[in-house]
Amino acid sequence: MAIKKINIIIALTVGLILGCEHKDCGCVFPPSPLAGDWVLARITYGLTQKTVTAAEAGYSETVSFGGFSDTGGNFRQVRNGLPLKTSTYSISFPNGGSTQGLISFQADTTEQTFRLADNKIYLSERSPRGVTIADGSTYEYQR
Repeated sequence: MAIKKINIIIALTVGLILGCEHKDCGCVFPPSPLAGDWVLARITYGLTQKTVTAAEAGYSETVSFGGFSDTGGNFRQVRNGLPLKTSTYSISFPNGGSTQGLISFQADTTEQTFRLADNKIYLSERSPRGVTIADGSTYEYQR
């Protein structure tokens, strides 16, 4: 009798599991932590560690990250009101977390590290994939 009850319970459990509707992914990807428009505030030059404002550098610049999904997003860089670069991008977090990572740009196969802090983004100088520029500049952008 006990074996019959166990068989019935197993059959019902299997039936419930197999009877559940399995939807296609329908995944909703969280927005990129970089999403939005960022305005250049300061540049810190790598070799000298001198920091200048965008005005002192002699130009204005905005970078925009948008349209993020599982395959990446859209990047746009505008300097002095003129489009400079556009590309699709993807991000990764080699050290875990969600505030420091690596942006890979598909259009020119470059990458740059980023760090988010206090509603600012700090971008390293872009370089070819796999290359680290030891004395590269750091660009600070604000929303």
